[in-house]
Amino acid sequence: MASVLKEVHEITKELHDHLILEFPKDEGREEYIEKIEKLLGMRESLMQQLDRPNGEEEVMLAQEILEMNKIVNVRMNAAFGVIRMDINSLKKRKQTGLKYENPYDGPTADGVFFDSKK
Repeated sequence: MASVLKEVHEITKELHDHLILEFPKDEGREEYIEKIEKLLGMRESLMQQLDRPNGEEEVMLAQEILEMNKIVNVRMNAAFGVIRMDINSLKKRKQTGLKYENPYDGPTADGVFFDSKK
């Protein structure tokens, strides 16, 4: 159990250190997210094997994990907020682009007349 707790601590520390790095703007974004997913998957599988900490050393490790986890949660929420904003921005640009491609598609206001003469 102590070795599993130590592994969880090491993975949480690696995740914490990775999330402290600035979220990439464009280059390296995919690798950044893939590493987060990989570390979270490893940590999740190990955490299922954990029991209550026994002894002073295990309690201290567990407390360190909890403290790092608070920062991990904040940084992940911030990263996912940036991703959400990028997705919304992309959707908006796509809709605007479609309006420029076919400006007469879609609903028109009452009383609007389009002259079909060229």
